[in-house]
Amino acid sequence: MAEPVRDPAAAVTSRAVVLGPQPGRVRFAGALDGLARPAGPVAAITVGWRETEPVEREVDREIERAGRRPAALLIGERVGRIFAADLELAAAHRTFQEALFAEERLYRARLRQASAAAREVAGLSAPERWRRRYLREARRAVLAADRFHLANQRTIVREFRERHRPGERPAVRRETKELEAILEGAAAVVLTGGHVAVIRNRLLLLDLGRALAGVPVLAWSAGAMVLSRRIAFYHDHLPSGPASPEVFGEGLAVLPGLAFFPDAGKRLNLEDRESLRELALRMSPYRGVLLDPGDRLDWDGRRWTAAAGMRLLTADGEVERVDSFRVPDPPERNPRPTPGGAGSLHPPPDSD
Repeated sequence: MAEPVRDPAAAVTSRAVVLGPQPGRVRFAGALDGLARPAGPVAAITVGWRETEPVEREVDREIERAGRRPAALLIGERVGRIFAADLELAAAHRTFQEALFAEERLYRARLRQASAAAREVAGLSAPERWRRRYLREARRAVLAADRFHLANQRTIVREFRERHRPGERPAVRRETKELEAILEGAAAVVLTGGHVAVIRNRLLLLDLGRALAGVPVLAWSAGAMVLSRRIAFYHDHLPSGPASPEVFGEGLAVLPGLAFFPDAGKRLNLEDRESLRELALRMSPYRGVLLDPGDRLDWDGRRWTAAAGMRLLTADGEVERVDSFRVPDPPERNPRPTPGGAGSLHPPPDSD
């Protein structure tokens, strides 16, 4: 009997630590205290850094500093073995990636026009009553571009999985069974930063969302982004000028409720309230959290906490600092914003 196609982003971990970016040498040994289970190795996913030997040694050293035994999962190496053994799947996956790239180019073309219009309207001098209405319609176009992009991505992913059923193919099953066995016996798993698309695409191919959700997780930067549901690319300080934030796609949703913005202090103009308000709308119903070096968030299965406070984007484009954030029940099961709420494509009518 054919295995049903599962949602690869259908499980939430019960315990996690998210760190800010790790510039220079990585430092996370202290964060494993109180997170890792009493026994077992700490599994490491470094595929975002191409699993180079220096990176693996650095990660292993930190795990050993915490008094734990490292266990490299070697995701990239395993995917390479899969494609070498299953040439049909390798060709299908290349076609799948080409479809995603093409969809992304189309999305960017549409988004550029919508974002430019929204920025122009926001900067115009006009009676506020009329400017506000035009700005709402301009933002509606940006949100519509994001929503259309995400829907197309879901279709492309679903069609690939339904047609080629990677989870049923022998080469994939061999690797995923080994990975699931390692993760089941692991005290924790560390997911490093690196290349967001590489990490996400490898983990989705191996359908590791549920296995990762079953073990305490420590992640930072790109690793944390991939484990959230909504992933965005952003940079307000490029030499050529601000780049319009792009919704890259959906992650594994192992970390609930938040959309992560690593290096926010360097990449976002935190004085531009209009841009931050639009960004918050586009991430809804997930709350944008700003991460910089030294930040730490803890997840206990019900709420996020931060001893030094966490910086969240409000729907009005402000940055608020809170000690804890309780996740609704859960946003992954109810991703559609309520009418008139933050991110809604149907704002309430004007009162004037």
